[in-house]
Amino acid sequence: MKKGLIIVFEDEDYNRFYPLTLSRPIFHLLVGAKTNIQRIEHFFRDSTVVSICRSPQLGSVFGCASRDDVYQLVDNGIGKIMLINGSVVLTSENSGFVEELKGLDDFTAFERDNKLIASVIPTDKLSSIADVIFHLYEEGQSRRFIEESPKTRKVEIRKLSYIWDTILSSSELIAIDFNDYYKSKADNSIVGDSYTYTSGGVYFSESVRADACSVIDSRNGPVIMEAGVKISPFCYLEGPAFIGRNSHLVGGKITGGCSLGEGCRVGGEVENTIMIANSNKYHEGFLGHSYIGEWVNLGALTTNSDLKNNYSPINIKQNGKIEKTGEIKVGCFIGDHSKTGIGMTLNTGTIIGFSSNLFGGNLILEKEIPSFAWGNDSLRREYSLSKAMETADIVLKRREHQFTNEHRLLFEHIHKETKELRDSWLQGKKH
Repeated sequence: MKKGLIIVFEDEDYNRFYPLTLSRPIFHLLVGAKTNIQRIEHFFRDSTVVSICRSPQLGSVFGCASRDDVYQLVDNGIGKIMLINGSVVLTSENSGFVEELKGLDDFTAFERDNKLIASVIPTDKLSSIADVIFHLYEEGQSRRFIEESPKTRKVEIRKLSYIWDTILSSSELIAIDFNDYYKSKADNSIVGDSYTYTSGGVYFSESVRADACSVIDSRNGPVIMEAGVKISPFCYLEGPAFIGRNSHLVGGKITGGCSLGEGCRVGGEVENTIMIANSNKYHEGFLGHSYIGEWVNLGALTTNSDLKNNYSPINIKQNGKIEKTGEIKVGCFIGDHSKTGIGMTLNTGTIIGFSSNLFGGNLILEKEIPSFAWGNDSLRREYSLSKAMETADIVLKRREHQFTNEHRLLFEHIHKETKELRDSWLQGKKH
C-alpha cells in the first residue's frame, strides 16, 4: 500500500502566470527539465499523487481529481494526506523538507510569506478542512488554511511567484535537474556526427541523432537530449539546455538556458527560452527570454525584443494590469494555440493570450494582446471560437493527437472567461 496521499494544489498566485495558466495548472508548466508535478511524483514515489484544479474544464483535460475522488482514496485506507503547493520546486536541495513531510503525522501547515507551501493532514480531519482545500486558488484561502491549522511552521523553499521566474530559473534548474535525474546516465562520448564538448555533462538517449556540422557544447552547463531528438547540420546547441522527446533542432543557435519540451521544431536564434511542447519556431528570427505555450506556431522571421534600448527595467501587462518585473531582460509570453504570421515583431515584454492569430508583418506595440484576437494593433478582430477550434483540430491531427470534447469545453470556457479583456482591445480598434 502507498504510504500517503499527496494532493497538489494551486494558490491564488496562479493569475501571475497568465496567459499560460489560462489553459493549464501552474504545476504543469515546464521549468528546467521537468514540471513541478513531475518533481513531486519523483520525490514521493511511495505515495499516491493527485492534483486538484480550479475549474472542471481544466480538470478534465489534465486528469485532476474531484472531491469525490479524494474521499474515495481516503476511504480505501490511504495512510495520511499531504498537501503540496504546485508552485513549489522540489529538488535534491530540499530533500530534508521532503523527508520531514513524510515523517510527520500531526496536523501541520508550512508557510512562506503567508502562502501555504505544504501541509500534513490526518485523514480524520479532512472533512473539517475540505472546503478550504478545494478553494485554495481563491484569494485569501491560503492564509485562512494557515490560520486554522493547529501547528504552523515557516519554511524557506524555492517557489515560482511570477511568470518571469520561469525564465530566470531556467538555467539553474536545468543544471539541478541534470544532477537529480540524468547525471548517473551521462555519456562522455560524441553524440552522433556532431562536434561535442562534454565537460559540463551530456545526457542523450541512444535514439538521438546529431548530424555532421552540428555542435553540442556543455562547457557552460549540462545538455539533456531525450529520445527521438534530431539535430540538423549547422545547429549550435549550448548548455544548460533541455531538449524534450522527439524535438527537432533544424539549425541556428540555441543558447543560454533553453528548455524545449516534447515535439518542438526550432530554428533561428533562440536564447533563454522555454517552450512547453509541440510548438514551432522553424524559421529564422530571434526569440529571447521568453516563454511559449503548447501548439504555438511562430511564422518565418517572427522576432521579439528582450531588452530596451535604454536598458531600463521592463514592465509587462497581465490581464489588463501593469506588473513591474524589475528585470532588464524579459521577452514575450505566448499562450497555448496562438500563432504569428511572417515577419511579425514583438516589443519588449509582450503578452499574447490563448489562441490568438497575429499577422501583417507589423511591430506589435500593445503590451498585451488578448485571447482569441485576430489581426494586429491596427486591424483588430475577434478570432471566432469555431474557427479557433477548427484550426486546433487540424494542428493536433498533424501530430497524431486528438482534439477531444474536453478540449472543446476548455476552449469555450477560456473564450467566455477572457471576453471582457478582448472587448476592451476591440474597442481600441483604429479606423
